Amino acid sequence: MADITLAEYDGTVWVVGGDAYLDDLLINALPPGISIEFVTCERKSDVHALWHRLSGEPEYAGDPWVIHPAIAKRFRPAPSAFAVIFAPWIVMPDAGGMQVIAQAAAAAADPGVTVVLAAYAEEEEGAAATELLSLRLRMIEDALQRADVPSARIARAGAAQKFPAPPPAGGGRIDILLQSVSRPD
Repeated sequence: MADITLAEYDGTVWVVGGDAYLDDLLINALPPGISIEFVTCERKSDVHALWHRLSGEPEYAGDPWVIHPAIAKRFRPAPSAFAVIFAPWIVMPDAGGMQVIAQAAAAAADPGVTVVLAAYAEEEEGAAATELLSLRLRMIEDALQRADVPSARIARAGAAQKFPAPPPAGGGRIDILLQSVSRPD
């Protein structure tokens, strides 16, 4: 577990764990070796649930401490991205997609790296497109696990995003983001 946990929802970042380091975090004076973890939440209620789990019941009603975006950016690890492109309505990645997954798995060998899958849905709406996206995510998760990335280090980003225009050939894309849970030096 990280020394400081920051929860992000809808562009806002809160300190939900590690309040003891809050002053040092704000003035950029954290001692060496203090780890910071960013957790993306799908709902604001998830932020509160994480806060209560990590810090206990709050002494006051309201929200945890909000961090200014510039401060959060200072500690946010730059993600490494690997893009897996899918042909329209195809579940399995092609050989190139499998190679990208293998490269991402090799880059995620460090136990301090979390793998986050960010999915971009097909332009079509409906249950079939949602199911297709879910199957594609599961295929990538399975391939990463077969390449020895523990399932505990694989997460899905929030709700699927939409391309402003279809990706090449009208298919879909899933980005494999590698995020360090430690503060970069």
